[in-house]
Amino acid sequence: MEPSHEIVKALADPARLRVFAAIVLAGDNGTGLAALRGDHPGADQAIPRLVRAGLVTSAESGLRADPRVFRDAAAAARSTVPDAPEGTDPGVAHLYTAGRLTVIPTRRATRVAVLRDLAERLFEFDRVYTQAEVTDALAEVHDDPLTLRRELVDELLLERTLGGREYRRREAPPL
Repeated sequence: MEPSHEIVKALADPARLRVFAAIVLAGDNGTGLAALRGDHPGADQAIPRLVRAGLVTSAESGLRADPRVFRDAAAAARSTVPDAPEGTDPGVAHLYTAGRLTVIPTRRATRVAVLRDLAERLFEFDRVYTQAEVTDALAEVHDDPLTLRRELVDELLLERTLGGREYRRREAPPL
């Protein structure tokens, strides 16, 4: 079973959710089973399920929440159903949801990385594109293709004729 399903199933029971919340609130010091039993009569039944799901670890200091399980489950879910289109640079894949770019980053280095990735995946060297072809290709990945088109030109990834009717892919200068 996928890790995220196991986590959701473990936390779907209100009693287990309350026990898990108490363990999370105990922080890095952890909490003992005796302390949990006082506030949560179902703690004895909840703990094994939370441990099997990877949400809770048992140590000498007591029971502690393990936040890594959420990160690992998210990574596993991404690998089974990737949000980014095939061939997307792994460094920018997190910016995609359901195959579409969700945001144009404001930080220049990240924005340029996204633009380089788009140029590499969508446009070939030695080919002339019409303005409509460029816009249509970018519309497949983002709701604002005109901004992306302008950014690709501004970052020297696409070259546009003076009339703006033809575009060519070009090699971008280093950052």
